[in-house]
Amino acid sequence: MRNAKGTIGSCLLLFVLLAAGLYGQAARPAGGGYPVVLTETPAGGQPRLVLVSPGGGARVLSQGFHAAADPDVSWDAKRILFAGKKTAGEPWQIYEMTLATGAVKQLTRMAADCRQPAYQSQIFSLDIPDPWPQAVFVSGGALYTVKFDGTLRQRITYTPWEESTPAMMPDGMMVFSSRQGGRTQLMAANLDGTDYSLFLPGGQLREPAATLDGRLVFVEAGMLAAVDLARPLKTKRLLTSKADGIFSTPSGLPGGRLLVAWQPDERSPAGVYRFHPGNKTKVPVYVKAGADARQAKAVLARPEPDGRGSVVIEDAGWSRLYCLSVFTTDDPARIRPAAGWRLRVFTGSPDHAVKIGDLRIEDDGSFHLEVPPNMPLKLELVNGAGQAVRSSSWMYARPKENRGCIGCHEDPELTPENREAKAVIKKPVKLTAPVILSNGGSR
Repeated sequence: MRNAKGTIGSCLLLFVLLAAGLYGQAARPAGGGYPVVLTETPAGGQPRLVLVSPGGGARVLSQGFHAAADPDVSWDAKRILFAGKKTAGEPWQIYEMTLATGAVKQLTRMAADCRQPAYQSQIFSLDIPDPWPQAVFVSGGALYTVKFDGTLRQRITYTPWEESTPAMMPDGMMVFSSRQGGRTQLMAANLDGTDYSLFLPGGQLREPAATLDGRLVFVEAGMLAAVDLARPLKTKRLLTSKADGIFSTPSGLPGGRLLVAWQPDERSPAGVYRFHPGNKTKVPVYVKAGADARQAKAVLARPEPDGRGSVVIEDAGWSRLYCLSVFTTDDPARIRPAAGWRLRVFTGSPDHAVKIGDLRIEDDGSFHLEVPPNMPLKLELVNGAGQAVRSSSWMYARPKENRGCIGCHEDPELTPENREAKAVIKKPVKLTAPVILSNGGSR
């Protein structure tokens, strides 16, 4: 059910757009009574942004751009972020458009392509006067953030992996796809890149999107799947099967419905449909002969996610990792309390890992490290016989971040024992970066 504020905001926006003549002749119902912005790619042409009215009329929003794609709608439904190219020879950059006037401002000016922007919630810190909203986007396989006046552009992820399609969750966290070698999983992080961690394991998980009813929907090998945000690791289910066709770029609508791009097979262009997961019905929203349509978002006011505090100070020069006990594990047969356990720490990339630390783990299984920030890291657990038993995925820590874990591949829903870890009450073991560092690996 929509609240009154959201309903009034949507009606006002629709009235403004109608008065401005943005809608064409009605043809079929769109996204459940809401305007929809999407990316249309004509056969043999460049992608462009199209605004579709509730009646089905459509208008190109990205006039004056050589190419435009990746739309995201602001929380008040008054603006959109998108990636665009003014000319064929320049890289993709991030822009913001005011829907009522069509005014456009440029947020990034980078030498590399900038794609897949999304609105974040507000970020705040004890040493800044006021919190501010910002946008997240993807460049070179890493996530970046930028303020809406184009200032304070920062890289916030530092793994060898290729991160993509960030999406905001109601609690202020981001979830995004991460291509890690031959598999693609869903990872999560705070607005400033802290607390980078696994959200949902898998092999082909892509394009996450929060719904309006407490779920996360995503694409798995062309099928739609979902988890409950309260318990993502225990509630995964498929919403479609391979026999239902190929789905992509889902986004939420009221009442548990979705906007999706759908293809009957790989040879057919995609069209945008309103999809009901319960009975698998698809209602056409924008299907055009000779064009591919994807990335649909309803122009609908939604609650802004919770803001997040940040401890990051870019010039701090340090970050810390600690573990309560590696003996808290899902493999107690191999990882059990004994003498001689060690921890090896690597940086670099999967193809060129450089060891920067080899230290003894406390007899209670704990360790405490000070590591260089903004650098890919991998941890390896070694038993008394010198055998590597388990290892972490590649991760990093942001400047002044204190990152902690309960154990070694422990149950992520487990509450740790209420005890004082020996390593944490001591000064951390300080590790330094190698002289030559491959930061970003194969990216």
